[in-house]
Amino acid sequence: MTQWSEEEIEKLSGVILEKIYEDLKPLNEKKILVLCSGEGDVAFWLIERTKDFIGEVIGLELEDKCLKRSIERKKDMKVEFHKAEKYKIPYPDNEFDALISEFIIFPTPTPTEIGQSEMARVLKKGGKLILTDVITTKKIPDHIRDEFRLLGLDYLCEATKDDFKEWITQAGLRNIEIVDLTPTIRSIWEERSRSMEDYHYLLDSEYALGKAIFYIYVGGEKL
Repeated sequence: MTQWSEEEIEKLSGVILEKIYEDLKPLNEKKILVLCSGEGDVAFWLIERTKDFIGEVIGLELEDKCLKRSIERKKDMKVEFHKAEKYKIPYPDNEFDALISEFIIFPTPTPTEIGQSEMARVLKKGGKLILTDVITTKKIPDHIRDEFRLLGLDYLCEATKDDFKEWITQAGLRNIEIVDLTPTIRSIWEERSRSMEDYHYLLDSEYALGKAIFYIYVGGEKL
C-alpha cells in the first residue's frame, strides 16, 4: 500500500485520526480493539492523544514483521499486540467499547478478511465501529491495476458506499455515517503529480479518484 511522507501523514492525521478521536472520546476507561494494527501507529496515537490514559487498547495484526515491530515499539505504553486470525476475531462477544480498522494512513501489508458482522459481534451494546477503506465502484482493467500498483495503490475493495451502508446495517449497527475522504486524498496525489508524470489514470481517467476510486470513513453504533 501507499507509503505516505511525514508531511502527508500529518495532513491525513488531522482529518482522519482526529475524527476517530472525536467519535470515540472520551477514550478513558474504554476497551478498544485496533484491527489490522500494522506497526501500532493508530494504537499509539490514540493513547498519546489522551492525557493520562487509563483504558485498554489491543491491536491485532496478521503480518509477523509488523506485529514484531509494534511489540518492540510499545515500551511501557498501555497497549497489547497479538497475532490476528484471517477470518475471526479471537475474543468473545460484547468485549469491546470500540473497534477501529484504519486502512488509509497506516495500511497493513496483509489485511484480514473479517466482515462487519464479526466486527460487530465483539462490540458491547452501544459500542462504536469505525473503519476506513479504499474502494472501487467499477471493474478496473488489469493494465490500469498494474499502473496503480506501481504507485503503491495495490489494494482496492470492490464495493460502493451503499454496499458498506448495507453491510453495516445488516451487522446490527445504527447511526451509520459514511464520509467521503477522497478530496483530501486527491489533493495529496495532485501535489505528488507536480514532480512526476505517472498519475494520469489516478487523477484524470474514468478510473480516477472521485470517479471510480474513493477513500471512505465509515462509522456506526451497535444496537
